[in-house]
Amino acid sequence: MREQSAGHGLIGSELLAMPHLAGAKVLAGSAGLKAAVIRVNVMEVPDVIDWVMPGEFLISTGYPFRDDPNAFVELIPQLVAKGVAALGIKTKRFLDEIPPRVLAVADQYHFPIIELPPGTVFSEVVREVMERVLVEEAAGLALLQRRFQRFSELLLEGKELGELLGYVEEELGNPILLLSSAGKMHVSRQTNQWIQTVGFAQHFSITQLLQTIKSGMPNLIAGDRELRVAVTKIKEQFGAESYLTLLAWHQELKPLDTLTLERVGVLIHLEMMNVNARREVEAKYIDQFLHDWLVGRIGTRRDLDLRSEACGCPINHQGSFHAVIIRWIDTAPNLLQLKRIVQQLRQQESLRSRDLLYSIVEDRLVILVNSESDVLEKELKQRLRVALQEVQFNHSPYAFSFCLGNRVQSATEVSSSYMQAAKVYSISQICGLQQEWISYQELGVYKILYLLPQGKELSQFREEWITPLEVYDWKHQSSLILTLLAYFEQHENVRKTAQQLYTHHNTVIYRLERVKELLGVDLQRSDDRLQLQIALKLHAMEAGMQERTVEAIAGERTPFLVHLD
Repeated sequence: MREQSAGHGLIGSELLAMPHLAGAKVLAGSAGLKAAVIRVNVMEVPDVIDWVMPGEFLISTGYPFRDDPNAFVELIPQLVAKGVAALGIKTKRFLDEIPPRVLAVADQYHFPIIELPPGTVFSEVVREVMERVLVEEAAGLALLQRRFQRFSELLLEGKELGELLGYVEEELGNPILLLSSAGKMHVSRQTNQWIQTVGFAQHFSITQLLQTIKSGMPNLIAGDRELRVAVTKIKEQFGAESYLTLLAWHQELKPLDTLTLERVGVLIHLEMMNVNARREVEAKYIDQFLHDWLVGRIGTRRDLDLRSEACGCPINHQGSFHAVIIRWIDTAPNLLQLKRIVQQLRQQESLRSRDLLYSIVEDRLVILVNSESDVLEKELKQRLRVALQEVQFNHSPYAFSFCLGNRVQSATEVSSSYMQAAKVYSISQICGLQQEWISYQELGVYKILYLLPQGKELSQFREEWITPLEVYDWKHQSSLILTLLAYFEQHENVRKTAQQLYTHHNTVIYRLERVKELLGVDLQRSDDRLQLQIALKLHAMEAGMQERTVEAIAGERTPFLVHLD
């Protein structure tokens, strides 16, 4: 079916009411008379298809086809493809009548063919049509300017985004959706009610809407209805995009509606920039406040309350406090991505009570829990995963640990919780711990080993127990060290060790015998087991420190970045 665009001021059916077209008859394609007419062209050459433009009312005497009137059959689909609005033919001079076959094709394509009276003067038709088109376009531009001015005034008055969308909808008579590439939707109050009333969400999820819009499809199928849509793309921060979408639900879309949507898109872009600028300023104040609070630069409760109120982060003194630092185990986000993650986490928190505060301290993501009740681990993990997905940091599997500080009851003691979380962060990184939740109490003997000075005696102890095993593993492509780690992890249970290593239990027994021979130890003796376990932990810590040194050197040469699409 031929695409129609109503309401550009002058439409095909209005041509018939013009004085210089009095007596004209529609011979075929009357269903296409709603197409907009924005110019007139005269066709008196066979290759006119190379010169026509969308929205034209094409008029002709039929001279090029006087010897073969049926040639119109091939021309009509081409005119439709070019967007020509209608074809007017003055008969009785070169063509006595339009062949029925031509009229049938025109009906098929909903392409209007109008028979012009023999006395039609083409120059007068061109003048009259263009006068009407220009008058209508001038009126449309004036209306467009009035709308733009009104919408600009609304923003200057401090109207929020939802209110602005509501005023635009009143002008255009159809609902508007503002969809972000992050999967969020902003609507006016009336459109939100409309979505609930008509069950629009049952037909489309936000993800489906975004996929349809990004694909460039001009229509949406909602149940048994086909909705025409107009879309304006709006640039956001960090290369993201939003899509201002007008749905033809209550009435057909007009070309002027599309122009209005584009102008509104400019205003919304400016408002988004303004909002983001305010957020960045607010974020800097919040970050500085949280940094000073966590490191203990704010001494009194009164100063804490004054600064927290000024930043919009009131402190709940009825609850407890504890700091949490996120440690990335494999791939880590760069500083720009961390800022985006914090922004997303804060947006999530704005929908709830302010029991979690987020900041970046020393390039680490820090969460300060301030709540009367315990924040569930599952909920905290879910919030972080949602934020990672929002910033598209999910192209490969990621892993992280929550390094927990101790819980304190006074806001002035928060720095002690942060310092303990920082210690857990450092020890767990050096020791290569990969648990999701790590508290200071769970570090076990690592708390003591971490404090040992790196001297000759420590190195000799480590080499005495580990070097023979490393040499054997290298020569024989064996896994003695790995087997020992699994063996102690499984509480010296051979069967469970074999299951963890996906090997036979006799293989585990054989490897343990090699360890005994190489080290001259008896694994049944508690003292030998203790020394061997300490040596293995020191070995893991040394590997962790070497890895950190390599990363630090690489970081000085080339900053580590995780690229986004």
